[in-house]
Amino acid sequence: MMYINKQQGFTLVEIAIVLVIIGLLLGGVLKGQEMIKSAKVKSQMQQLDGISAAFNTYQDKYGALPGDDNNASANTGVAGLTAGNANGVYSSAEGDRGVWEHLEAANLLAGYAAAANGRFLNKYGQQTFFRSNYAGLNGSIVCISVPNEVAREIDRKVDDGDGASGAMRSNNQAAYPANNGNSWVCTAA
Repeated sequence: MMYINKQQGFTLVEIAIVLVIIGLLLGGVLKGQEMIKSAKVKSQMQQLDGISAAFNTYQDKYGALPGDDNNASANTGVAGLTAGNANGVYSSAEGDRGVWEHLEAANLLAGYAAAANGRFLNKYGQQTFFRSNYAGLNGSIVCISVPNEVAREIDRKVDDGDGASGAMRSNNQAAYPANNGNSWVCTAA
């Protein structure tokens, strides 16, 4: 009887096909992670735009800046709100807690999570806050704390990618650091 000796193992073509499939899967996973990151940045930008819109809507509706409104309780119908000094300018000295209280009482901040100090948490679980005439911007300024690479991406999408110039500014006042710390990204409300 003749025995046919069969080789066992994979051919080069089979190995090549497996490597191509692994490469496609790996490429898809990496692209998917990039898309998720990009969507989160876009969502953060939309949240920042929503805060600015709420701030301006309050001003249009009640004729006062949120946080500076000395008739906030009467305007919004919510008793016990912190009253501003009604000088027509939001002041950091008044604290931004009043801004958030007034916006929330006017039902302009749906879906925002409050931090322990009365500020709101952004999409990255960091604080969002208001300042006046901050980082080279004038007027009422809304700032968010985000990872540096996110700050860089937001600034690049909004204007020039430089934290010291343009409509979007950073507390770093220069190119965003390469480390994985946080930056404040600020824009006019």
